[in-house]
Amino acid sequence: MNNLLPSQTGLTVEGIFHRYTLTKDATKDSTVSITNKKIGGDGYIYEYIDDWNKIPGGTKVTYDAVPSTLGNLFGNGEIKVTGDGSLSDVTILYHYKFDPCHTPLSDPSCPDFQDALYQYLLDNNLLDSPNVDDPFYNQWVQIQLDEQAEAEEQEALEAQEEEESEELSVEEILSVAGAAEKIADPMQQLNMMQQIAAVGKLELYYNVVINGGVYKDNLTIEGGTIEDNFSGLRNLTQDSVHRSIVRSQYDD
Repeated sequence: MNNLLPSQTGLTVEGIFHRYTLTKDATKDSTVSITNKKIGGDGYIYEYIDDWNKIPGGTKVTYDAVPSTLGNLFGNGEIKVTGDGSLSDVTILYHYKFDPCHTPLSDPSCPDFQDALYQYLLDNNLLDSPNVDDPFYNQWVQIQLDEQAEAEEQEALEAQEEEESEELSVEEILSVAGAAEKIADPMQQLNMMQQIAAVGKLELYYNVVINGGVYKDNLTIEGGTIEDNFSGLRNLTQDSVHRSIVRSQYDD
């Protein structure tokens, strides 16, 4: 296999598709390894091994996902057999992903676009000696104008809020002056005194505090028993006789 990544920047490997056929004796040992060297370092960035020991040959199809943090470190790769066997119908496909913000200056919507643009202007001395024909300089000027307009809009909004606050203070002062005129009116004074008196009467009820608790009965019986009141029974008999005499006066 040749160099893995094309010359375009912003490409990363997301996964690898393997397909191959291994022809071998079922009694022999062999392994198939798929590897890629690490760019700028020693060893492999990717290694995938199939164990074919003591099994017959066949066709293997696999898709293996790759961590995104390793996707731009893939170098030259190869597939080989160790031991007995031979490969045929080999297909290795790499699943790429393109990051449009790998170069921040490629798109104003990239998170680091403004910092990259500022560095570009510094590197090309465009801040000290502006070049209105440079598209990146024009973008920088537009960014500055937008930031200035946003700042002015914020200042205008704060000034408006402060003015509204001052107007509210004037209204409060005028409301106090109006209250003074009402106080000077004898009828208004009487009205206010009646309202104050009514509030005072209500507060007498509202401010009463009643201590809570439970009051238990405490019954004490001398001797331990309650005797019948025979004299009371005699009085009940006399009352019955009296009522009978009174009714007889109205009998025909």
